[in-house]
Amino acid sequence: MLTVVASGKAAPGVSTSAWALALCWPRPLLLADCDHAGGDLAPGLLAGRVSVDRGLLSWSAAARRGLPATAAAKLFAEHAVQVPEHPQVSLIPGFTTATQGASFTSETWERLALALRASTTAIGRDVVVDAGRLVTDRGCWPVLRAADQVLLAVRPSVRSVHAAQDAVRRVRQELGDLASVAALVVGNGPYSASEVVKALQLPLAGVLPYDPSAAAALSDGAVSSMKTLRRSALMRAASSLAGELAGSAEASSLAEAVAG
Repeated sequence: MLTVVASGKAAPGVSTSAWALALCWPRPLLLADCDHAGGDLAPGLLAGRVSVDRGLLSWSAAARRGLPATAAAKLFAEHAVQVPEHPQVSLIPGFTTATQGASFTSETWERLALALRASTTAIGRDVVVDAGRLVTDRGCWPVLRAADQVLLAVRPSVRSVHAAQDAVRRVRQELGDLASVAALVVGNGPYSASEVVKALQLPLAGVLPYDPSAAAALSDGAVSSMKTLRRSALMRAASSLAGELAGSAEASSLAEAVAG
């Protein structure tokens, strides 16, 4: 099961949302940082607590062209890092610079997408991907096309909604339709979630509340207590949403298998 979190510009909290969902996911999970402009997952919550000599770049060197998707997915275990305090979550660190991200060709992204798609059966882990901002034709579009569900993070403000509308146009162009896409409304603003999804013409995946303390812990490693973090409003909402997303995607996959 492959879930992608992405956004338009205006920094609506993709990495924070991806971490929140990952730490609450009801099954073993692989969190992949696929922001081609340079990822923030490892230097955020983990803040130097893990080595980042493994990740997308080391995986791509090992998963040579022509390697079956299942075999490429099994290599994730060798190129991921364990998340402290959360043994069911592994992280594939991403690029540290945009130059590194540019080294991935379309063919490399295609191989990665197939491997991520195969990870549930190959290594017994669902996948959540931080795809960053969808502002160019480059990047991990093959991963979005392979996803069971794409969550477009957006704040309930004019600036963020305008950026999300541009991202919706890009997604429609790249994916052909918006069948797998839903809005994830993050934080506070002058508009309601229903007004946001009406403007975007997307279904609502869920709402994550404004919670600056918990967000700082996830984005900048400012964790005073994991127990306190788990009890935060943000993590309580993320736990409920993660359960819904995991359940709905599993039901959809089962329905497709039966129909097939």
